[in-house]
Amino acid sequence: MKPITRHMARVAGVTVGATLLLSAGLASAASFEVGEKVFVPMFEPNPELDGYAEGFVEQVHDDGTLTLRINKVQTGKGKTLSGTCHPSGGTALSGAEIVSDDPDDLVVEQRLPTDEVMTYRRGSQLYLKRENLSIAYLKYLGSGMGMTPDRFDVAIRRAEEVGLPRMVAAMEIGKMQVESTQGRGFPVPASRALQKAAPMLDEVAAKLEGYPESVETAARMLGGTTPEHRDDPLAAVIVRLHEILDKQLGELAQQSDDPREVSGFSVDDLLAIYTGWFRVITVNDTQPFQNADVDYYRERAAKALNDGEWPALK
Repeated sequence: MKPITRHMARVAGVTVGATLLLSAGLASAASFEVGEKVFVPMFEPNPELDGYAEGFVEQVHDDGTLTLRINKVQTGKGKTLSGTCHPSGGTALSGAEIVSDDPDDLVVEQRLPTDEVMTYRRGSQLYLKRENLSIAYLKYLGSGMGMTPDRFDVAIRRAEEVGLPRMVAAMEIGKMQVESTQGRGFPVPASRALQKAAPMLDEVAAKLEGYPESVETAARMLGGTTPEHRDDPLAAVIVRLHEILDKQLGELAQQSDDPREVSGFSVDDLLAIYTGWFRVITVNDTQPFQNADVDYYRERAAKALNDGEWPALK
């Protein structure tokens, strides 16, 4: 970590305001002493975007607030360095006093409620746990290599411990997909990976019934009406699932231009995979995808397959 610079101080005003303490069950305030090193969490629903600040308690006030001198900031990975010279209005550092004007060692003084501050040990340990969860999540979104069911179990437990239900669901879905390929986190041919895809997709669709808003976000990203992002980790995993299926079906298409002639898969087998995906992206047909329901997409896919053509997955 580096000392907070003037440019980073601009970010602090935005990021501290995004602190989500309640989501991790952190509402209870700790007792602090003057001179104590403290941790100011700037946590997001997706821990990949987490940030934090470090400082020292300068004053303890009777009204339940603390005056801190913040001298280090780690911004979230997805945040941009932009803003005004001082922390913007409406954030936790709004109106913060810049104590040191040295651009390489700038210190911000601000008064914060105690429930927005954590002891350094507790805060840093929680941040590390969330960071390790983020590593597993990003690994799955990338190559996925080595993301075994056991590693997913660890990620799921960590997500439960820090109170991130969407991340729990995202890692559960990742585990379902990896287990269905029978490769235990390592690459296998599409002809093997897709053998159990249809029941896996039905299981995923059932899981997503509790998260229709995440599916809607993923649908907008897939439809091109919303830029792809990772603010919602569950939506990002749904998009990743689509990418994996599309690639695997593309590998089958390389074996034969005519889906009726693919070894190991009947037309009905392939249609079940496509239908499973359509159930996922419509939350088991409870909300339309691009103004159409499962029957529309299934009938379109069935016609293409029976005509000897590979249908689009979306």
